[in-house]
Amino acid sequence: MSLTEEERFRFDLAGFFVRPAILTEAQIRAIREQIYLIKHNPQALPEEHQDVPGGPSSILIDHPAVVDVISEIISPNFRLENSHCVWRKQGEEHGELHGGGPKQIDPIFGYRVQREQIYAGMVRVIFELTEIKINDQSTHFLVGSHKANFPIHNDHMSLENGKRSEFLMSYSCPPGSAIFFTENICHAGPKWNSSEPRVAVLHAYSHLATNWHRLNIPSKVMAGLPREKLAYFREPWVADFRQTPAVLNTVDRFKDNNEGPINTETTP
Repeated sequence: MSLTEEERFRFDLAGFFVRPAILTEAQIRAIREQIYLIKHNPQALPEEHQDVPGGPSSILIDHPAVVDVISEIISPNFRLENSHCVWRKQGEEHGELHGGGPKQIDPIFGYRVQREQIYAGMVRVIFELTEIKINDQSTHFLVGSHKANFPIHNDHMSLENGKRSEFLMSYSCPPGSAIFFTENICHAGPKWNSSEPRVAVLHAYSHLATNWHRLNIPSKVMAGLPREKLAYFREPWVADFRQTPAVLNTVDRFKDNNEGPINTETTP
């Protein structure tokens, strides 16, 4: 399930692409029910299911249709450093256009291509659990801004109807689809138009050597994950040269090693 030539072309040109319907109806239903309770009645769930990526949503951590993409455009050495869910009602929004252009050239977010190989920093994945129509106002992207060498002019930064940039683009897809985009692209979550809530899970994947988000997933949720899924949250380092030969921070090493739990402590 590595990238097709069309997906690779779209990702490089626009900064995002869609893999439609990678989840089954049963998986979609189970995760939607979990998110509804997370947002409206979390006490009805076991503690280890009261946030993503615990419970039914844990299948998204290492979904094969996602892992192969991330392995190619970040590195086989990647980690999942952030996960959250949304239940967005009509009229609710996520935020204005942000990111993109030369101000995000730093290596955590940076995007480049060399010898026909894409190298992206942080890659976001949106798992859409609602049918998305083009006028519903799902996530919008200023296409090409992930490679822009000049600041984005204000004329291209409006979400107001009639004032939107000709380069502003969104997508349509069936429920259970995955949208991949580089964090280096200018993007926004406009006001949701549909009377049907937008239900989604968002993941942020990064190279194993970097760390942007401080982990804020509740410790009881993390404790409920099996070892093979916890491995995707392992600490950000590639090699330990205190030993000879050097120890590599692989998924298999983590699964086989009885290290302490992932640190989920946060500072007030």
